[in-house]
Amino acid sequence: MSQLALPADFFPELIALDIDDTLTEHMGNVGERVIDAVAAIRAAGVQVVLATGRSLSTTAPVGRALGLDGWAVCSNGAVLATIEPQSVIDAITFDPKPVLDKLVEQLPDAIFAVEDAHGIFLTTRTFGADALGMSIREVAFEHLTVNPVVRLVVRSEDHREDGFGEIVKQMGLHSVIFGIGDLAWMDIGPVGVNKATMLANLCTRLDINPAKTLAIGDFTNDIEMLRWAGVGVAMGSASGAVLAAADTVTSPTPGIGVAEVIDALLA
Repeated sequence: MSQLALPADFFPELIALDIDDTLTEHMGNVGERVIDAVAAIRAAGVQVVLATGRSLSTTAPVGRALGLDGWAVCSNGAVLATIEPQSVIDAITFDPKPVLDKLVEQLPDAIFAVEDAHGIFLTTRTFGADALGMSIREVAFEHLTVNPVVRLVVRSEDHREDGFGEIVKQMGLHSVIFGIGDLAWMDIGPVGVNKATMLANLCTRLDINPAKTLAIGDFTNDIEMLRWAGVGVAMGSASGAVLAAADTVTSPTPGIGVAEVIDALLA
């Protein structure tokens, strides 16, 4: 795939958009071109849904910047929420204790955190999440396992992405692994839960045929969503695995690539 090619006569009822490096550069602002494009496609009657690894607290400001007040899929599919009012509608949680007990044996010096359905993080040590707009509280390790969570986060200065990948493989965990600077960040969520599963839930609520959906994303946590959607669009910056999951590709530039897809739909 080298350029955007949408199916003839295809027009979606719902568009799902990843945020970081799709709508915006990581933790960046939303550009005017994509704001205008989103307004135009919504005026044509299309539901626009944010589908992101972010928690609700850091998703909602992006939605408001885009003029959205409806649905958002957060925390890699574990949370279904509305932007206005900012409210959790559905959340899929799990008991973090069995996984934490295994991980602390493998990674005794790592930073561990858990996220509740409302985007509140409890962590064994602060790790700059507050700088990313997250709400965090430092607690003792044993307090991480008191309540069910939507996500478990591990950060390590001693492991890069490939090192985390080997640990995940050995333990059989369902996870998303990020590289941020010199640190590796691993998100672990409920088994069988991803952006696609919660989008399917939303489509059932809205009586929308998944064949009439379009999704745009750039990272490995978008793969299931791109395969599930009626049309999956990968950002041109995506890895080979993400490109292989998509039906077509758009510009690699965050925001611009999304606007180009919307412009093509409205042409």
